[in-house]
Amino acid sequence: MIDPSIAGSDLDRVRFPIDRSKLAELARAFQEVNPAWHGQDAARAAGFDRVPTPPTVTVLADHWRAAGALEHALALGADLRRLLHGEAAWEYLAPVKDGDELTAQSRVLEVQARQGARGGAMTLVRIETAFTNQHGVLAVRRRDTLIETGAPA
Repeated sequence: MIDPSIAGSDLDRVRFPIDRSKLAELARAFQEVNPAWHGQDAARAAGFDRVPTPPTVTVLADHWRAAGALEHALALGADLRRLLHGEAAWEYLAPVKDGDELTAQSRVLEVQARQGARGGAMTLVRIETAFTNQHGVLAVRRRDTLIETGAPA
């Protein structure tokens, strides 16, 4: 069960590269066939200075966390059998490009208990992760909502 007193706490800090091979994998996962997403020459021909990144590129941070995508849930003490990912939102403040290195710092913004629309208690946890590039510039802010549903009957 998630303890509401964790609100305001810092979670993990992880540093990771924006690597061309990972960008190609993401582009293929999205079935993106435009050559600009796959190679430097095509990216330049399309008007980019480097291979562009998809909007969800920050999910790569999960591959650098000790417990992967479950790192935050485990740090919160969430019951993984009752956990849902409710929402993700990105705010881009500076371009993220191939060759950048980002540092992600996560923080628990809010823990809120409420009743579900169909009955039963749930706990919502809002997490914000700030992604700063190698130049110290805040490039991306991501907000996630995790939902721990009530105990099964």
